[in-house]
Amino acid sequence: MDIVDSQIHLHITLNAEETLASMNSLGIQAAVIDEFWGFEETGRVNPGILLPEHQAFRATAPGAELASIRNPERFSYLLRIHHRDPQLAAGVKAVADAPHARAVRIVARMEEDVKELAAGAYAPVFDAAADSGLPVFTMVPRVAPLLRPYAQAHPDIPIIVDHVGMPEDDTEFEDVLRLADLPNVAIKWGHGPELFHAAEYPFEPAIDKLLRVLDAFGRERVMWASDYSAISGDHRWADELFSIRESTRLSLQDKEWILGRTVRTVLNWPSPAELYTPPKIRH
Repeated sequence: MDIVDSQIHLHITLNAEETLASMNSLGIQAAVIDEFWGFEETGRVNPGILLPEHQAFRATAPGAELASIRNPERFSYLLRIHHRDPQLAAGVKAVADAPHARAVRIVARMEEDVKELAAGAYAPVFDAAADSGLPVFTMVPRVAPLLRPYAQAHPDIPIIVDHVGMPEDDTEFEDVLRLADLPNVAIKWGHGPELFHAAEYPFEPAIDKLLRVLDAFGRERVMWASDYSAISGDHRWADELFSIRESTRLSLQDKEWILGRTVRTVLNWPSPAELYTPPKIRH
């Protein structure tokens, strides 16, 4: 099975070589990097450039870019774009022009950012992404319904709700499911055990919710992410993967889409097998 992890964080304490070794041991063919080292007290997000006069930051991804150049079949990456960056259009265009970058990501988790998301202030990011034909990953904990007008304004680009919108209760989860009527909205299935209070492997309460997501969105719009460097609790990267790969409640086709085919399709990232051209045999 072609397994692709749709979110990992390379950061200052974990390098590409260690990550590849873990991927090889788990049978993971490829991964999408969101490079993130953490926050500073100043509000700066590393790696990146603080823009204090705009109350913004400009993310960079030196480790992700290098890992993808060295291992293009194993790694690709996205870049976070801040909606208050005055040069955000140029940043999005740079992502589109980079050979191994495939998407952008927005984050709206602070109170002021959520207010601006509701007010339409993130429109320039989506406009620039649409101009470049880039998917937009969205980290919008508890407020995923605020993405509706952005998705409606740009029906031709994929918009991915990270970690099922991180709902805190069933009402918020149902609000996420209602976004399924928008054909360009997809779900990144990550942090399922934490979100849905499934403490023990194989995390059956989380699988219950995953089946609801599949019923609403279809397997072609659901992708798996371990987000393994941010996993909390006692389980491991392997547990996140095997709870889906070995589940008897999911069909083989469900697993193939969730664990790899969806993210490859959304990001237009063909597998090595798809790119392989058999040599011509002369008779």
